[in-house]
Amino acid sequence: MDLLEILDTKPVPAIVDARTLGIAEDTSGDYWLPTTMCLYQKELTDQIVSLHYSDILRYFETNDYKEDVIVESMKTMCLNSAYVATHPYLLIDHHMPRSLITKDIPGHLAETSGKFTALRDLINLVQEYETDTAIACRPGRTMDLLEALLLGNKVCIKRYDKQSIKSKQRVRSFPCTCHLFPSDGLKLEKNSLKVSGQFDMLICLDPTVDTTNEQIQRILRHKRDPESTEAVAPIVRLATINSVDHCELYFSKQYQRDSREFLESVTAAVVVLRDRVGILPPDLRPIYSQNLRYLIEWLEDPSIPWPLPNVYRVNKYTAMDVERSLLTEVHYSQVEDELDAAFSGKKRGRTKTEKATGKPTGVLSFYSSKRLKNDYTTNPTKQNMAELTGITTADEASHADYHLSSGILTHRLIQSMGQTYIDLANQTKEYRSYIEMNAVQEEHKATLSRKLSELEDKVAAIIAKQDDNMLQANRIDELNENKRQEIQEIEANIQRFLGQLSERAGKFGQLRELYERCNDLADGIDKEKNISRSKEAEQEYTLKECERADCSIRDSKAELSAITENSKRLRKELNSAFDQSNIERQEIEQRIATVIPMIEIEKADCEGLNIKLSQIVEQLNSMPASRLGLLGKGSTNRRHRSTA
Repeated sequence: MDLLEILDTKPVPAIVDARTLGIAEDTSGDYWLPTTMCLYQKELTDQIVSLHYSDILRYFETNDYKEDVIVESMKTMCLNSAYVATHPYLLIDHHMPRSLITKDIPGHLAETSGKFTALRDLINLVQEYETDTAIACRPGRTMDLLEALLLGNKVCIKRYDKQSIKSKQRVRSFPCTCHLFPSDGLKLEKNSLKVSGQFDMLICLDPTVDTTNEQIQRILRHKRDPESTEAVAPIVRLATINSVDHCELYFSKQYQRDSREFLESVTAAVVVLRDRVGILPPDLRPIYSQNLRYLIEWLEDPSIPWPLPNVYRVNKYTAMDVERSLLTEVHYSQVEDELDAAFSGKKRGRTKTEKATGKPTGVLSFYSSKRLKNDYTTNPTKQNMAELTGITTADEASHADYHLSSGILTHRLIQSMGQTYIDLANQTKEYRSYIEMNAVQEEHKATLSRKLSELEDKVAAIIAKQDDNMLQANRIDELNENKRQEIQEIEANIQRFLGQLSERAGKFGQLRELYERCNDLADGIDKEKNISRSKEAEQEYTLKECERADCSIRDSKAELSAITENSKRLRKELNSAFDQSNIERQEIEQRIATVIPMIEIEKADCEGLNIKLSQIVEQLNSMPASRLGLLGKGSTNRRHRSTA
């Protein structure tokens, strides 16, 4: 037994108890499986954030930016970070090379992506069973990489996007079948699912998978009893811890995905957590070091609670946290665990020479390194006095004091200082303008004081007049009241006298009736006078209207006569125009009658000339050719003589 070799080997960590993991006994059917990142993915994540450095500062520190440009930049950063969290090859924007489907590619794909490593380990466990597993991811290159990874496993592959990285594939016969579905543009027709039973599990490779979609729900409920406790297939979401996948999965439960709060929270978390992206908690590392064998019990019986913790909480970071993180340089280590670092060096030699030349590979613990630098928590010299005393200079209403209390020179602090100087210069200009305008304002003040005193005098006179008017009104009210009382007394006396008259017999009894009749007649006379006055007014109005109507009738008659005379004149002009046109038409017809015979004579002359011409042509055609030549020469000689 080689004890030295045993001692130099990294011990296999034991799987921790489920109680120490903080399992929440979740049986909802929607679970998450956190994954890691390789060093290349972490560096790419930091580089993507660095590319959007200025846009991030603008988005979080100011409101002076174009909404469509900066917001799209933040969305692009999150999208590229999600590509890297899935696999770095997704950033390559060209057609997938054919060499990707060679024999050793699945191993390379898993080495360069922590999520593909976890998926490979999970499929290695699932392929031992006779199952139908559904896997959903982005369409295009993501699904091509997924198919290339699954080619290294003993599974049958069925894609539902009508694409494949191999034009001709051998028929595979394995008990486990993986069905690949695109997360976008999926349209399942009737009987399009190539599965005899139900799907045992749905694996979501990236956060674009919407499990509430009708097509995805059809996959989850395929051939399952809707009334049973397992009416929906369980969902396992692969999310890289502390990455954009983790942030979107956590904040999607608090905000709408298309809201500003969601984008702001996810972007801030991606920037701040980039130094911890893909780093698992110590309690979960043994599970992944043993290739997820910890999940075998749940794979055999998905009805039991999910054996891993729920989604870890992601803090909501502020603009100050984002800027502080951007000013901090991020360093990644190839080995995350100190135990790996301790056993990654040379092994101890067996000879004295090797022992003498061998260098110690011990690594100080976290607390030891902190104690050497006096950087431990209880050292008061390394702490902020505001935290020790509980007294802070930061004011929630003052952004400048808030940034000053941090003790870090940031872009926001520089911007706040510049704005403070601008405000100070504006206040100085305003103070000087106040001094220059002081004399003018004093004159205005004196003028306003004088006008105010005049107004006060006028108000005093008006108030005195109002008091006099009130006294007169009170006296008039008293007089009216006395008159009203007198009238009431007179009416009471009249009623009393009338009662006495009605009590007496004879002529005195008739006096009451006569008095009442007289009153009624007086009232009737008043009514008739009012009626007559109203009728007189109505009669006067009617007379005026009749006069107005007569005037209108006279005006209408005059206008009608004028129109009649105008129509007669127009009729005469129209008749004369018709006569003139008839005369001109007759003259034109006479001219036409005179020209027609002349045309006939000319036509006859033309026909005669045509006949003569045809006869001359016939004679010329009948003459011999030699005679025609002599005639031609003679004519030529005559032309020369005439020319000479």
